[in-house]
Amino acid sequence: MNEFELIEQVFLQLQAEHSPAAGIEKSIGDDAAVISLPAGSRLVSCIDTLVQGRHFSADWDEVHKLAFSIGYKAVAVNVSDLAAMGATPHSILLALALPERLAHKQWLTEFSKGLFHACQLFGVTLIGGDTTRNNTLVLSISAQGILAADTPAVYRSGAQVGDKVYVSGTLGDANYALQHPDNAIGKELAHRLHMPTPRIALGTALAEIGATAMIDISDGIYQDLGHICQQSSVGMQINLEHIPSSKALASVDLAERLLCQLAGGDDYELAFTLPADIELPISSSNTPVTCIGEVIALASNLTNSDFANSPVSNTVTAANISKTVLPELWYQGQRVTASHPTPFSTWPNLTGYQHFAG
Repeated sequence: MNEFELIEQVFLQLQAEHSPAAGIEKSIGDDAAVISLPAGSRLVSCIDTLVQGRHFSADWDEVHKLAFSIGYKAVAVNVSDLAAMGATPHSILLALALPERLAHKQWLTEFSKGLFHACQLFGVTLIGGDTTRNNTLVLSISAQGILAADTPAVYRSGAQVGDKVYVSGTLGDANYALQHPDNAIGKELAHRLHMPTPRIALGTALAEIGATAMIDISDGIYQDLGHICQQSSVGMQINLEHIPSSKALASVDLAERLLCQLAGGDDYELAFTLPADIELPISSSNTPVTCIGEVIALASNLTNSDFANSPVSNTVTAANISKTVLPELWYQGQRVTASHPTPFSTWPNLTGYQHFAG
């Protein structure tokens, strides 16, 4: 199957079964897509790349088995980024580097069914892209969303001291399933790894009511909340016993569960901050939301000695604290530190997923 047969026999046929998003003047089949935007609205764009062996299994049998979910997840992770900005998803572009052993109609049809299933669920349209040959599977999706004229974007940089810190859904399920694919709990939670649910309605509602900062949890909540701390120049106090767990994950040993929740990633839930006097919205998706802590001020009198035994990094100094600040973790009223690591036996590695490591 060549590039043009792929487009004609798979993507165009499946796309014909779905209604396009509003404002699309031209999509697949030309040199570029054309979109008209409502007056005063803003275009929000993001891109994610998924690489075989890094973001999903290198094993070819697994890649064949997971064709549907690979297509679905490629869309979902981008839509989740749009949700974290408060935007309404609109359209996607797909760049597909395809190995010869996958360039056949069976695999491509399953992959495309997953992709278009996600498009239908999240209200987006595939408007174009590119294909090429490669030794392993690599796919990039660029997603576009719309912010209405009267809806502010929610950035990572707006958290204020006194805000409450919230998270949607439950955390840690996907990472547990990744680490334990063959035990009963891992199998029960596998859908959370392969078929995440971006919180679109919640993200939009939070933008409308005045969320001060927001991020989707893709690399572990400890690292992702650290991005808000860094860009907002604030600290956070996070209560470990308040981090929400699914019923299945709640049966796992506490320390292992918390490691999955803090550093696992792949949850694609929303973490956000709200002023204490703002009531939580009731989203159309009925997504549960949990308060897990609060935004606090950074200490103004930090010295190098304050970080000599820091669990974060022994290279942290007062001069570069704005680049490395991470949330404080508390458990049953006591701060979790290297010298008092309870509920862990020793201070754990909480760096989260590193896309550029190794």
